[in-house]
Amino acid sequence: MNVDASSLVFALLIVTCSSTIQGSVGFGANLLAAPLLALIDTAFVPGPIFIASTSLIIATALRERDHVDWKFVGWAGLGRFPGVVAGALVLGAVSESSLRLLVALTIIVAVILSSGVLKIPESRPAFVVAGAMSGFGGTSASIGGPPVALALQHRSGPQVRSSMSAFFVIGATMTLPAIALAGRLGWAEIITGLAMVPASQLGFVISGPLRKYVDAGRVRPLVLGLSVLSAAALLVKIVV
Repeated sequence: MNVDASSLVFALLIVTCSSTIQGSVGFGANLLAAPLLALIDTAFVPGPIFIASTSLIIATALRERDHVDWKFVGWAGLGRFPGVVAGALVLGAVSESSLRLLVALTIIVAVILSSGVLKIPESRPAFVVAGAMSGFGGTSASIGGPPVALALQHRSGPQVRSSMSAFFVIGATMTLPAIALAGRLGWAEIITGLAMVPASQLGFVISGPLRKYVDAGRVRPLVLGLSVLSAAALLVKIVV
């Protein structure tokens, strides 16, 4: 995989901005970054961006570890495995054009779910289903946050960020091998992903003082709006 310098620079800017959002809200990095990176070069999706986001979620989980709901993490983690398997099967079978379409459609569905149009009470079955949906979306299109965000939508900001991050850390141990088995994570993708890690950590640092504003509900609508625009741009690229 060859990524030119200008593409990498744009990718690093995107990862920094999207990581700032996820570090503040608890999700949204890949929801925003995946379509934009796919527009630049599909080589950034899903392996490299997943590596970069994994470093981010580890840092986020450690920062607010006292607020983690481990019961949620356990049940959602149980559902993630079959979702990862299904996502890997799809990932290994699609072309680059189909992958762009898959990313765009996944984002549209994710935004609808994240908008809160569905009112699902918290329960063990709901957590398992959210984990399965997250596993599928995260593996096939690098977007696994919205289903679990929906399951935790009534929690406080610190609990949402920490619980989602802990879930994603566990999920990464399933998803990264699945992406590799699907043929989308070789040495070139690993090197590109590691090159993007400093950008994700910079976004994490920037997100620290922004959390109090995000907890007041000021950034989430912006995340969803930008995600819709990104998905629309990706669909236009497919048509053109």
